[in-house]
Amino acid sequence: MVRTKIASLLLIFSLLLPAISMAESKLSNEELFDLARKQLAKREIEDAILSLRKLYVQDRSNANINFLMGAAYTELTASSDKAIYHLKKAVKHIDEYYKVGDYDEKNAPVHTYYYLTIALSARDDCSKAAAANEKLKKYTSMIDLYFVDEAARHMQKCPYEKIDPTFESWLNSNEKPEGYLPDSLPVDSAFVEEVEEIAIPADTILADLDSLRKVELGVVTRELEYSTSAPLYGVQIGSNTMPSPISAYSKLKNVDVFIDKNGMVRYVVGHFSYKKQAESLLVKLKEEGYKDAFVVNVNNERKYSNELISFGNVNLKAGIKGAVEYYVQLGAFRDSVPDYLMQMYLTVDGLKELRYREMTLMTVGTFSTYKESVKKKEDLQKLPIEGIQEAFIVAFNRGKKISLQEAINHTD
Repeated sequence: MVRTKIASLLLIFSLLLPAISMAESKLSNEELFDLARKQLAKREIEDAILSLRKLYVQDRSNANINFLMGAAYTELTASSDKAIYHLKKAVKHIDEYYKVGDYDEKNAPVHTYYYLTIALSARDDCSKAAAANEKLKKYTSMIDLYFVDEAARHMQKCPYEKIDPTFESWLNSNEKPEGYLPDSLPVDSAFVEEVEEIAIPADTILADLDSLRKVELGVVTRELEYSTSAPLYGVQIGSNTMPSPISAYSKLKNVDVFIDKNGMVRYVVGHFSYKKQAESLLVKLKEEGYKDAFVVNVNNERKYSNELISFGNVNLKAGIKGAVEYYVQLGAFRDSVPDYLMQMYLTVDGLKELRYREMTLMTVGTFSTYKESVKKKEDLQKLPIEGIQEAFIVAFNRGKKISLQEAINHTD
């Protein structure tokens, strides 16, 4: 795995970056959002901040925009205060089911604590950095371990610093850095473009996005080479920018999943030499309820040359077999038990330790339905225990962690 600071930015901002093939045209807010993510992935940090500022002035409470701005400012060594200002606004709306790359997402990912740890460390505010780092560790089982290790590296400058007990109240304060005016568009020479002056040439799509995704996101693909250059026809039954296991198409047994270089995921049934054969299958699929299905050429190198095997370390073809087990996860640790988790051993009934990816997960469960696990989580969160409010639900099948949505589809 690439162990560099740039890799962390590439992970968050390059994932499933949509292709934009406009030339010399004005940008909508959604296109401006996509442009900002492209600029961040290419480390055009100041340009990205300009793009994000134009979105920020329209919606200052948008935690996603604040997160992206905070992460971007973290990359500028002299801008830690600005990074912290935006990250503190973002951290109030953390969503463990954050949708990466979605313009409509208004919440922030758990990675906000990662950038907050780095920004506070850069400012030598070690006690608050230690507190932010402890918050990040609570999500260890949900994120790539790169972030945990990289945050720890930044904390090496103050490894024995105690956690600031005023951290929570400090998060609720949000004074602007002196001289910083984020509520208005900047006019200095580094930020002089206006929205209508920005255009995206057709050739600006990141050519190496596929390799970046493979390195950092647990994505496994298999390049396909057919023995013929002639068209091979199949029926596309769905497409998305966020992969889901093929068990979502539970009526069908022979679904292949493809991903192109722009991150578009396509679900296809069949590989026929004659188009009429695919058209016959199309009729059957529409009868089964796939009204939007259509015939495609799966020998199209641009769209169907890479079969998607797994995403986020979840095998898309594995599917669910047997019972699903839900747990309420209270925390995770690698070696010694953190203090906030130790307190739970003394006050919470029914604790279970699960080993997963070299981590020990502290959980309460099991539950056979999502509804039961939600009820238990809500009951636990009423207890006056530090850290209990950040409990969340996880699902396992045959000893392997599965996506929560897939589990819900299967059980509920």
